[in-house]
Amino acid sequence: MKDICNRCGYCCSYMADVFGIVEQTGPFEYRIQYLITGVEQIVTIDPDKKDLFTNTTIHDKRPLACPFLRFDGDNLAVCTVHQTRTDLCRMYFCGR
Repeated sequence: MKDICNRCGYCCSYMADVFGIVEQTGPFEYRIQYLITGVEQIVTIDPDKKDLFTNTTIHDKRPLACPFLRFDGDNLAVCTVHQTRTDLCRMYFCGR
């Protein structure tokens, strides 16, 4: 069965306990770290999501959210690093 994302954002709402930004390495590029294992990875904001990424008001409502989660104008969850997202995020299966 193929997983279909309904873009609720639940899966990313508590990922700040899993991933942390170590440093910004470019204008829209970040070195992140799995906080449990220490493994690091570079992620880049998707070109079409740069404007959305600059809006950080999500952290007021969801302080434990993944640092790259945002919501669009229709209140649908958006991964702003979808093209370079981590393997953990690629393997995630939503059971909702």
